[in-house]
Amino acid sequence: MSLSKRYKIVLAAIVIALLGCYSAFKYVYKPHKTIDEFDVKFSGTSEMFIEKVKADATIWQNVIVELSGVITSKDQRGITLNDNIYCQLEKGTLMTSLHEGENISIKGRMIGYDDLLEEIKLDQTIIK
Repeated sequence: MSLSKRYKIVLAAIVIALLGCYSAFKYVYKPHKTIDEFDVKFSGTSEMFIEKVKADATIWQNVIVELSGVITSKDQRGITLNDNIYCQLEKGTLMTSLHEGENISIKGRMIGYDDLLEEIKLDQTIIK
């Protein structure tokens, strides 16, 4: 085998290996989807959603919901709708524009239900 033919084979193998590594890197480190990109499984008022979750909370785990309700309290990280739904807001959301007693519509992912306090927790919440 001549030196130039061996050189071409080694070069081709290196190029294929680099392309494979690049493809694997792009696949593993692809960007995460945002809440806006997911389909909504429930849309309605917070009272309707509370009743559905009380019936069977397990089917609502990790489900994207769109709710409307009244802000009953707020803290540094989120708001509470109708005293029963705590919404942890996305980073960068302006809390100064939100006021208690205000009607709003939100979209978020349900991460849990506390049956003792009858409180639903949402994360990655955005204001619609």
